Amino acid sequence: MKKSFALLGAVLTMFTVIPTVAAWTQYPDGGVWAYGYRSGEAYSNYYHGKKYHYSSVISRKDADSSRGEAEATKTSYATIKIGKDEKAAFYYDYD
Repeated sequence: MKKSFALLGAVLTMFTVIPTVAAWTQYPDGGVWAYGYRSGEAYSNYYHGKKYHYSSVISRKDADSSRGEAEATKTSYATIKIGKDEKAAFYYDYD
């Protein structure tokens, strides 16, 4: 019986401390775009080796936003804080 409760406690602990993470990576137009959700944040990061570029993320709940800009060979970073179950829109662009 004690082993059952210990196992149940370990399983419950494991599921309560793991943060929600959902991330994607795409390779548009010769760049690398990484975006998604992690530990109370939504982010959009874009790297391009030859062009000045941007990344942005916008809350679908309250329109809070962040925009990053970077020259070629650098990464642009955009991050916002989000609440539980809050959704965001992710973007990238370049000149």
